[in-house]
Amino acid sequence: MILDKYFQRPVLYDYLFSIVVGTVLYLCFYKGLFNLPKDERSLSMTSDLANVGLTSAGFILTLLTVLITFKSSSRINKGNYSEDDSLFDLFFASDLYFTTVRILKNCIKSLILISVLGYALKLGLPKEYLEYVFFYNVFGLIIIALTLYRCLLILTKILKMQK
Repeated sequence: MILDKYFQRPVLYDYLFSIVVGTVLYLCFYKGLFNLPKDERSLSMTSDLANVGLTSAGFILTLLTVLITFKSSSRINKGNYSEDDSLFDLFFASDLYFTTVRILKNCIKSLILISVLGYALKLGLPKEYLEYVFFYNVFGLIIIALTLYRCLLILTKILKMQK
């Protein structure tokens, strides 16, 4: 299944997709197919994306903390489970739990990277390059959207398991 392949290296696929879209947009801009927004508007969007990224990272960190807390109170492990144990306890004893934690942890890293990079560009980019902030914004927006979608997919799978 495509999602299984995606979840093996989701951050890599997110960044590759974002780079491809950014490159296509840059080539379209270079050929004169569209004009870039004003620098002030792009810088404002950079701040907005950085704020969304940090806020989302906080929510995912909360979810990760809840999962780790529930795992610490789980009474079973790989070697001592039975049919009477809840599916949630079985989830905590499985490799799927550790995969989920790894994916969520990487989501947080990715969102923080996008946010810090956005603020760094806003602070340190010379004026003659400000027009190219638009391409970072597209890149950042795609990374944030895909990261949040990945978290939503994980939450959906966990909720389905609880039924």
